[in-house]
Amino acid sequence: MPSRLLKGLRLLDLTDEKGALCGKMFADLGAEVIKVEPPDGCSTRRIPPYLEDIADPDHCLYSIAYHAGKKSVTANLATDDGRALVADLAAQSDFLVESHPLGYLDSIGLGYDTLAKRNPRLIYASITPFGDTGPGKDYAWADIISWAAGGQMYLMGEEGKPPLQMSLPQAGLHAGGEAAVAMMLAHYPRRIDGLGQRIVVNMQACIVWTLMNEQAMPFLHGSYLTRTGGFVGSADARRKMVYQCKDGHISTLIAGGMTFGNSTKALIEWMRENGLGSDWMRTKDWISWVPGLFMDMTEQDHKETEELEATIQRFMLTMTKREIYAQGLKRRIFLAPVATAADIAADEQLKARDFWTAVPHDSIGRTLTFPGPFAKLTATPIGSTTRAPRIGEHSDEIYRGLLGIAPERLNKLRAAGSI
Repeated sequence: MPSRLLKGLRLLDLTDEKGALCGKMFADLGAEVIKVEPPDGCSTRRIPPYLEDIADPDHCLYSIAYHAGKKSVTANLATDDGRALVADLAAQSDFLVESHPLGYLDSIGLGYDTLAKRNPRLIYASITPFGDTGPGKDYAWADIISWAAGGQMYLMGEEGKPPLQMSLPQAGLHAGGEAAVAMMLAHYPRRIDGLGQRIVVNMQACIVWTLMNEQAMPFLHGSYLTRTGGFVGSADARRKMVYQCKDGHISTLIAGGMTFGNSTKALIEWMRENGLGSDWMRTKDWISWVPGLFMDMTEQDHKETEELEATIQRFMLTMTKREIYAQGLKRRIFLAPVATAADIAADEQLKARDFWTAVPHDSIGRTLTFPGPFAKLTATPIGSTTRAPRIGEHSDEIYRGLLGIAPERLNKLRAAGSI
């Protein structure tokens, strides 16, 4: 059954990849989400890769994932009639989210000030690359620009090498998620005074917020984080975090103190049982070992750490991820397998919580497995979703049922290229 959390609320989705996740989140929670796209489809329907390498909108994996649960109508914003239809939809909606270039919707009569005159309850979110004020407000956008301008890209990659781009475009997902949260925050005061408001999401700021640990470094340690690849810590206190094993990689950390000392001791004992490790590793007081991840280590600390990490690497290569993880849980060691997509699909914990959900896609003749609810609610559970709509699949339903437009009028709008 679909979720009832936001049942009765309607969101108008005028975004591209900079905000597609926002509407998806609302749809997952039970709101009616109307995806407004050009007659030839939104640009998100042309983002590779494609299912089965069939390059058409119905097989676009981005669209399949992020438009699931939505309804689709077409409207040509280059025409008066197309713009009028969107304005009428906004008058019947609770939320609107858009990611057009700054000022474009204002110029065609679909900006917040104009729409709010007809619908004062409307909560209107604009997703922008750099906000709506300041010297950068009109800068162009690409995913790599957001990661670079937000500071996160500086930390991606190996020490001594250039920064790396985020492997998969994600800045728009951060922005879409923040827009969804902001609109729900604005929904609370609206329930009190009945008035909506405009929200401006700054994608650069969204990425800056992913630097929560880096921002505190100058104040806490007097230094900045740098690129360390598969390591963590500063250049003078670097620790390896990723080790190769028989069938992949394991993440673990060697450290002392009350938090990590017992874990380090347990790992060393496990290696001893298998004939690996030096005597000093077993006799060292790891609880009292004080070098932090961002403090200078002595020459002896460096020597011991390198020897221990090399021993751990030899040990990990003797086992699979599953074998290591099982023993790690049993021995209370801080470690985790580096999961691939295949590992996640077979994960026993996700399966036990009925995380995965099957979504029939009659448009492509098969059923696909989707990630399920991110949380379990007892009174208002988050339900299953429906497949991504075809381009304009719900135009007749929405325009006739919600706006009361006669079929003859719709045919004329189609013939004129307005929908």
